Amino acid sequence: MSFFLIVLFLVAYKCNDALSVPQFWAEDATVFFRDQFGQTLPQLFTPYAGYLHTIPRLVAWVASWLPVIKAPLIYNASAVLLSATAIVLTCRQLGKYIPAWILAMSFLAVPTGGELFGTLTNTQWFLQFTLAAYCLAPVRPPATPLVGALRALGVFLIAVTGPFSVILSIVVAAMLAGSWLARRVRWDPFGGALANVVAAGDWRVWAALALGAAVQTCALIARPPIQSVAEHALLPTLKLTFTHFVPIHTFGGTFLTGTGWLLLYALILGLLVFSRQADGRARLAVLGFAAFGLIATFAPIIRQHNLLPMLELSAADRYFYLAKVVWWWAVWLVLSGTSRRSRRNATVLTAALISIFAVTNTGHLRRAGLPNLSWPHHAHQLEAGGLHRIPVNPAGWSVTVGTNDPAPAPT
Repeated sequence: MSFFLIVLFLVAYKCNDALSVPQFWAEDATVFFRDQFGQTLPQLFTPYAGYLHTIPRLVAWVASWLPVIKAPLIYNASAVLLSATAIVLTCRQLGKYIPAWILAMSFLAVPTGGELFGTLTNTQWFLQFTLAAYCLAPVRPPATPLVGALRALGVFLIAVTGPFSVILSIVVAAMLAGSWLARRVRWDPFGGALANVVAAGDWRVWAALALGAAVQTCALIARPPIQSVAEHALLPTLKLTFTHFVPIHTFGGTFLTGTGWLLLYALILGLLVFSRQADGRARLAVLGFAAFGLIATFAPIIRQHNLLPMLELSAADRYFYLAKVVWWWAVWLVLSGTSRRSRRNATVLTAALISIFAVTNTGHLRRAGLPNLSWPHHAHQLEAGGLHRIPVNPAGWSVTVGTNDPAPAPT
């Protein structure tokens, strides 16, 4: 409980004024609030950008039970709680392989663009870690059938929140195929962890993931996003993403050449696959996360028409959050060994490296305060009836909300 409270406090702190001066951010207003306003039932099956956002839609529905002036506070408080819960659950699931404080630092001490914290629309970027942690790492058997059912329900809700279940299903399928092959050829570079994937996993979790991925795929087919696909060459864009964009968003800048980054990636990958110094289950789980991160990071980048903004840490940083967090997990693993002393040394060195890059990017450790757009004033207008155009953050965003019924005449 103390660990959860510490993480919750740090997440709230990184959100700056999200709770003290609550305001909407982007799709929180233009999608979730607008679509739910005036509706009795939750808008769970209304896709946006080609996929469903079940958990934010549920929050918007709950917020609609209360006075409209409270909506931004409920959205932001829910975002803080969901983000902290996702971090803690991920740390709990992976903590037997990587120290919990290294996991927590990788989430909370890396530089970010700020928009991730305290915004309901961006909680999916935290929830993806929990989804992957329960699908890629060995899972404790549920204490009771009810616990197993609740775990599967939680996985399903996350799976139908964001596009990540589709990507993760591909990675899980590859791991299951690799497990079958390892048993067949009787060779396992992960010390038996790969061959034992099926026995160590939870079929309920995988079934919930597969069902969620199927639902999201149907949503994508039924309501594909309007955005056209940009025409970028595949391999040059892939190299640009991981030799320029990812280092900039992870460290605040790039300090190696493109070839240097590729060699470093190859070294870490080789150590994760073939090193016998670290636990095979940990190496396999982090490799699964790395594969997940590779696809999840590159998929939105290849669709961008203008890639130049990606050279700024403050631009679209959400796309790189998974990659930058998993990077530090991989670093800890390749530095660690089987002895307690080597693990302690790896923890100290990894924490020191994270701290160094945190200190050199202090301006990107906490979300900047948002301009106060006087939400209470707009809330009172909405309660009066009629249609209203409401400005929201970031600059240039607005939403038209209300009903076509005219405002009642004063008596």
